[in-house]
Amino acid sequence: MDLGAGAVVSIVTKLGELLHGEYKLQKGLHEQIEYLENELKSAHTALCKVGATPPEQQDPQVRLWAREVREASYDMEDILDAFLVDVVEGAAPDETKSKKGLLKRLKKKMARLLKKSKARHDIAGAIEDMKKRLQEVSDRRDRYSIPVAGPSPANKLDPRLVDMNKEAPQIIGIERTRAELIAMLQSSTHVHGDAGASSSSNRTKIVSVVGPGGLGKTTLAKAVYDELSPGPGYDCRAFVSVGRNPDLVQVFTSIFLLLDEKKYKAIRDVKDLQLLIGELRKFLENKRYFIVIDDVWDINSWQAIGSALHRNNNGSRVVKTTRNLEVACGDEVYQLGPLSQDNSKKLFYLRLYGGEDKCPAHHPEEASQKILDKCGGVPLAIITMASLLVGKSREHWFEVCSSPGFYRGRENKQVDGTVWILSLSYYDLPSHLKTCLLYLSVYPEDYEIEKDSLIWKWVAEGFIEKKTGTSLFQRGEEYFHQLINRNMIQGVESVEGFIYCCRVHDMVLDLICGLAGEENFITISNENGGTSSRHKVRRIAHQNRILLDQSHPDSHRDMTQLRSLVALGCGIRGVVLHPSIKLLRVLALERCTPTNIQEYGRHWLEHLGKLVHLRYLGLQGTHVEELPEAIGALKFLQTMDLEGIRVRGGYGMQVQLPSSVSLLTRLVCIRSDECTMVPDGLLQKLTSLEELQISVCMLLFDSLKQFLKELGNLSQLRVLSMSDIYMRDDESLQAVLLKSLGNLQELQHLYLDCDDQVTGITPASTEWDKAVLSEHLRHLHIENIQFPCVPSFIDPTLLPNLCYLKLCVDHVDEAGLRALGGLPELRFLLFGAADYGWSPHKHAAVVNIAAHDVFFHKLRSLKLCRWMVLLATNDDSTSASFSIWRYEQDAAMLFDSKAEDRGRSRVAPAPVVVMRNLHALEFAVPVSLFYKDGHATRSDNFGLDLECLPSLRYVEAGLDSLDAFPDDMDKAEAELSRQVEHHPNSSALTLNIYKV
Repeated sequence: MDLGAGAVVSIVTKLGELLHGEYKLQKGLHEQIEYLENELKSAHTALCKVGATPPEQQDPQVRLWAREVREASYDMEDILDAFLVDVVEGAAPDETKSKKGLLKRLKKKMARLLKKSKARHDIAGAIEDMKKRLQEVSDRRDRYSIPVAGPSPANKLDPRLVDMNKEAPQIIGIERTRAELIAMLQSSTHVHGDAGASSSSNRTKIVSVVGPGGLGKTTLAKAVYDELSPGPGYDCRAFVSVGRNPDLVQVFTSIFLLLDEKKYKAIRDVKDLQLLIGELRKFLENKRYFIVIDDVWDINSWQAIGSALHRNNNGSRVVKTTRNLEVACGDEVYQLGPLSQDNSKKLFYLRLYGGEDKCPAHHPEEASQKILDKCGGVPLAIITMASLLVGKSREHWFEVCSSPGFYRGRENKQVDGTVWILSLSYYDLPSHLKTCLLYLSVYPEDYEIEKDSLIWKWVAEGFIEKKTGTSLFQRGEEYFHQLINRNMIQGVESVEGFIYCCRVHDMVLDLICGLAGEENFITISNENGGTSSRHKVRRIAHQNRILLDQSHPDSHRDMTQLRSLVALGCGIRGVVLHPSIKLLRVLALERCTPTNIQEYGRHWLEHLGKLVHLRYLGLQGTHVEELPEAIGALKFLQTMDLEGIRVRGGYGMQVQLPSSVSLLTRLVCIRSDECTMVPDGLLQKLTSLEELQISVCMLLFDSLKQFLKELGNLSQLRVLSMSDIYMRDDESLQAVLLKSLGNLQELQHLYLDCDDQVTGITPASTEWDKAVLSEHLRHLHIENIQFPCVPSFIDPTLLPNLCYLKLCVDHVDEAGLRALGGLPELRFLLFGAADYGWSPHKHAAVVNIAAHDVFFHKLRSLKLCRWMVLLATNDDSTSASFSIWRYEQDAAMLFDSKAEDRGRSRVAPAPVVVMRNLHALEFAVPVSLFYKDGHATRSDNFGLDLECLPSLRYVEAGLDSLDAFPDDMDKAEAELSRQVEHHPNSSALTLNIYKV
């Protein structure tokens, strides 16, 4: 229901723009606009309440009223957009200076003035009509006395209470999770009187159990509470549930009564929250307590409760359960996953028949498996589905599992358990997140949704609320992360450990598709027919089907007010765009191909120049013959996504980006690659760009120099990805580039590929020593530029936010290695060497690293291309030595003179933890330098003590066979395997060895 709220926000914003802009409106119109604005703001407040209420608690008249407000808002917005297009026209290109040209310009100017005058007259009538329509909707609501209230209190038994009263042995699959959570809680724990107990090891520990609804977080927390809390170990204990929209006074009252009921009998009369917080802090100050705070939904509730839990040094423990990862921020996190297939099956059969051994012979096994797949290992979903199927016929089972989802429409309220859980989560979302989530229904099942592309679509649709000091994209990125934190979408990480796209779980997709269809938010058209609509179609998504000639739109659908057209994986036949579709804001054709190669891309984008409302144009992975010059008429265009565009002729062929693109002054994002040719002068007027991804391989020297110079004018640029920059012949180009980069102080992501067409490597000029990069930089990838040493701009104080770094460096000294290790946020480092082979005196060592030192503190992945790594605990057992190197006759020379003796000592020192968060390590091994005449030159694991890396999960080693005997290669491989086998994480540690 919050879709109406989202539509109202957009129209209110535009009414404000109309009210305060210089549009020379007719007399008296300002008052009518103010009336509309105030009326819609009031409607928005009511709609937000409706949107937070599950449908079973709503009056049908409320839903009808909300739908009418939403549709009215959409129509109003369309009218305002048409007006703004008519009165906000860009200047026409200059005509010739002849008298004939002058007369032509005067005629055009008069035509524009008449058009604007008519538009102002039309908008006055339209505003009056809007006012009347909104008044009719309001009167109808008042006439039928429709209450718009918040959710009514639940009067059904909370299913969590049932789970809490189960005996732990009856809970399927809890043995492992309970043991893991207890291990987290007990690590570094010392009870009273333990010798050697330190203040740091006894600090209060908080562990958050995080996962979506229905996974059994409460059940797990209660099982751990039951096992740990009895006996003399803790002075006091409590288990309390918070829930959504909690009464915090009541929560604190419950905590006090559980901690000491006798002492706090009168606590029920205290209603002052601050007084309760202070009293609880005082009570817990000198006690060793164990408290479970269950079902925390929001950060504010946790901050209030957390402020009362005194962080003492008595070994106190707190378990918190939440579905919101933001609530767990700063804690140790136990991410609760779904049940395994085996345990899901056990639970399902237990509920159906009392156990697998009691399964009847006629049990529909195939349907059962499909249903379990749909439940996704969610215990509550499995139990509820089993309850619904008890005693049902085989036909009913197959009917359930063959439906596209268990969502059956909200009128008859026949909804399965998992959808019920997910709908609770959905209705708890803020209005803006609801709209953004529902938009994901345009994507088919199991589709990997690219994050940035999705956010730019949200921006184009107007779903993102403005926030002072934050761009719309950054605000959209916050929305994206909130949906992940709330477990409504699943983030997908790249190999570097960064979330670059997301997936929507089948069950969530079923839910949002049902809601989006019911509210006429999105119409789905796929090979199975999709959703039908007799309404005005606002958004349509074609999925994996043949898209027929659109010159004759479906007769039963009104497409004239279409705002969004998305085609994914479609075959296209004929014209895609019909001239009547004038209000389109989003056009996304992704991975689309022609059905007839002879008609390849010829008519696909016909009429594109007439889509004057278009904000987003996406052609990723789609076959295109040419981009029309008329694209320059799209004066409101914000995003042009041409990444992966496919051109007839295959690899190496290109499509020309029209020169008229340079007129699109509202562009904030251009994404393209080597398949798109850049015109001269592209950046002259595009000063609003926030993201630029482009190849400059076809620009000649002067054009490239001008392009690099104009980059410096893009003061709002956050993302710059520039490939195929040929700068070897003239170092002045590097100077121009660096000067421009110095102006880009909002830059967060920088990718430069300076590929030399002959050697592949461009030497870094001395200008890099003067480089000043943005302090906001998070991602720095410099490809094919060879630096003689670690450049001076790699400095923890200059780049405090850098998470990702790829560099090609010829030599590293200790200062350079310490600079890299001191980058406070670095999570991924790929360190390459420009030349091949193992060269003398190219090594760096940091010899005294204590466990508490900030040295690659957050690094998760370290990739060393053509570099070897040495890591060993020093004799004092309190520090370690870390080195990377490319040549030494004896690797022991990198450490102190006692290194060889240490390697041969009987008792090796206990490993010191270095880089405690490192998950992946890749390096090269010069085998011939470790084996001379069949004998190892070192006897201490190549000087590589993997036990210093406690979180290691993946090791990749490239064995350099140069001058090495085959037997030595085998010995090296065996030694690496032995080290992995002796690592504490050996069962989860993967070793990949290859030979070069």
